[in-house]
Amino acid sequence: MTTFRTLLAAFAFAFVSVGPAIAQDAPMTIAGATTVTGQQVIDLVTKNPDLVILDNRQPADFDAGHIEGAVRLLDTDTNAETLAKHVKSKDAAVLFYCNGLKCGRAAKAAEVAVKLGYAKVHYYALGMEEWRKLGLPTVR
Repeated sequence: MTTFRTLLAAFAFAFVSVGPAIAQDAPMTIAGATTVTGQQVIDLVTKNPDLVILDNRQPADFDAGHIEGAVRLLDTDTNAETLAKHVKSKDAAVLFYCNGLKCGRAAKAAEVAVKLGYAKVHYYALGMEEWRKLGLPTVR
């Protein structure tokens, strides 16, 4: 019976430990930003040639393939100075993406942009996970 209780306790601990990790998934929406799908990203690029696309992933992820025209900017490096360097004005359209909901970097970067007053923030929550599933093109 002691072995059973030990296993049960270990299972309970593991379940509780995983719970917060699941809760840390990125949100599907960001207040003040427009959430877009892969097809909507294509539409944005087509309709807005000045769209700034910011890839918020690690260098190795970016180098393995990214959306054409994207500039890599880590979420941890996203601030007033770096956004101003890449986005001409706070009224310019900007798209943030990363590896998807398990990544969360785009959510953090988009939140920073909204807080700084950027008016046309687009958030591709499903990111490269969906992009690749849809068979959309990437560049290296």
